[in-house]
Amino acid sequence: MADLSTMKNVSFPIPSDEEWKEEVEKSLKGKPIEKLHSMTYEQLQLKPIYTRRDLQPLQLEQYPGFPSYVRGTEPNGYIGKPWAVSQELFAASPNEWNEIAKHDLARGQTEIHLVLDRLGFIVSSLDDLEEMFSGVSISDYSLRVDAGACSLSFLSLLVAYLQKQQIPLDTLRGTVGMDPLAALAEKGKLSISLSTLYDVMADVTKWAKEHMPHMKTIIVHSEPYHNGGANAVQELAFAFATAVEYMSECLERGLMIDEAAERISFSFAIGSNFFMEIAKLRAARLIWSRIVQAFGGNEQSQKIAIHARTSHFTKTVYDPYVNMLRATAEAFAAVVGGASSIHASPFDEAIQPADEFSRRIARNTQLILLEEAHIGKVIDPAGGSYYVETLTAQVAEEAWKLFQQIEAKGGMTKALEEGFVQAEVEKVAKLREQNVKMRKEKIVGTNFYANLAEPLAQQRSASEQPLDEVHGNEVNVTFSGISWMQTAVSFAQRRATAQDINAALATAGPSIPIQPIRQWRLAEPFEQLRQAAEHHLEKRGKRPTVHLINLGAIAHHKARADFITGFFEAGGFAVVKNDGYMSNDDAIKGALEAEGTHYIICGADESYPEAVPAIAKALKSANPPRNIYVAGKQPSEIETTFVQAGVDGFIHIASNCYETLVAFMKEMGVALDE
Repeated sequence: MADLSTMKNVSFPIPSDEEWKEEVEKSLKGKPIEKLHSMTYEQLQLKPIYTRRDLQPLQLEQYPGFPSYVRGTEPNGYIGKPWAVSQELFAASPNEWNEIAKHDLARGQTEIHLVLDRLGFIVSSLDDLEEMFSGVSISDYSLRVDAGACSLSFLSLLVAYLQKQQIPLDTLRGTVGMDPLAALAEKGKLSISLSTLYDVMADVTKWAKEHMPHMKTIIVHSEPYHNGGANAVQELAFAFATAVEYMSECLERGLMIDEAAERISFSFAIGSNFFMEIAKLRAARLIWSRIVQAFGGNEQSQKIAIHARTSHFTKTVYDPYVNMLRATAEAFAAVVGGASSIHASPFDEAIQPADEFSRRIARNTQLILLEEAHIGKVIDPAGGSYYVETLTAQVAEEAWKLFQQIEAKGGMTKALEEGFVQAEVEKVAKLREQNVKMRKEKIVGTNFYANLAEPLAQQRSASEQPLDEVHGNEVNVTFSGISWMQTAVSFAQRRATAQDINAALATAGPSIPIQPIRQWRLAEPFEQLRQAAEHHLEKRGKRPTVHLINLGAIAHHKARADFITGFFEAGGFAVVKNDGYMSNDDAIKGALEAEGTHYIICGADESYPEAVPAIAKALKSANPPRNIYVAGKQPSEIETTFVQAGVDGFIHIASNCYETLVAFMKEMGVALDE
């Protein structure tokens, strides 16, 4: 027997591509290897294997930290500076938010993160900020504030607060950003004209350069497109078309390219396609570097700042603990892709505002990746991967093409007004929705492996106060247009409220309304069916029910009976089973005694020609007649025979699960619109 050193030096012959292909086709029993190819929502064809040959046409970067930054913007990756644990904090009041912030910052959160539109209360006055940040050393943490369409009112209140507390403005770091086009895409309208918002954006950016040099002032979100169903290519193209419009508007208002580009932070949603999401973030660095370089920006401006949010689109109301696994895989992809800061979704995000437990699990997801999995100690772990490098290049190329299409239309605003963006997103959304309904796209706990015994989550109420119901001190705020930021700060110091400032901005009139992008989650179609079934249970005392007619021994019917059970439980149906009937007479007798309305015959194909017509005819002649279905796809001539005997339909892997369940519910009198 060879010793270890000899074994280490043994070289195995490297099989050629043709030899590998021959072996694969043998295992496929003669089918071509192309059977293993798959198509993504980005219309990119994925191969079963990638080799060095796939990298030959690509110009790969050798080291992180160098243009075009595909491998990362920092030479040492996360080793010198880990990504920021940036969990969004929600509360019902400033005091509650303060308690939550102090609690979570003491337990591993490293960035203060709030989204004003989802905060749970309105930051209206200087008093609110004083209460929120009481006992919080704000200059010790980076700050991430998503201010929605306009950041002027919040930023001016923040500056007034800092000045009152005698905290130097230049010690603050992070982002207080505005993204009017994302708000327009999501809501369809803005209360302030885009022209005014761009005036404010440019002025705030100029002001921050002088007074808050470590603060970014613009956020570009991909979430409105992602949550509408967009693919990775569309997310990148729409985000960068938005960023280019923002930079162009700032340049027209007197800023230099580096002054504008360095103030932009990107926020990308991270979905469930693990390698696609890694490639998306790597491609984002390449595209941004190319864009800023084309504008004449320096190398520092070419370094993109990426915040990543695990996807809201992929989260579910039912079986919500599975969301922990989804968020973990998505956060893992964000880390491998090189995000600068990350928000991991609390598992109950689709149900209710996070509580202490769900916040802790989400926060610890990141801390485990950092402290226990040690992912941050590997610089660009995806670098050099034949698959990921190829996918990165493909995503970047396709996103660049779509970006150029938008530019040819006159930019992002024109593309939104024309409806181009909405139509492109909806095309992919319809395909996603169809795949979910057909169960080609599996959602564990929702359209697959539904748990009907799961207790419903008890939703906690949140006191959200509409903006127009909050009244301040009625300070008369007017802007001269000379310095938006300086004027707003002076009014904030005189106790003007956010509402006073926003009202003054709105005097120029609203933006042109557009068709908003439909915001939804993948699981919603089946969640609606589950809710309808539960309402039916509350009103009628039982769920909509189907009865199985299992034929023969368990081994003969189990596979199809299990398939049908999962199929109907995805819609909240009760499925009544049996151990198998050994004769047609027993099957007919058992079915009639069950007193159901809808029956599915489950058995082996060889038992069907003799059993199905007999059972169908007997149940159709009963009073009242039953609805009879057969599990499994049959040859067309056999199906014709079965239909003539009274069979109403066939349920199999190619059936549209959602539409079948809807049809059954309507026949059973289940209200689908409650």
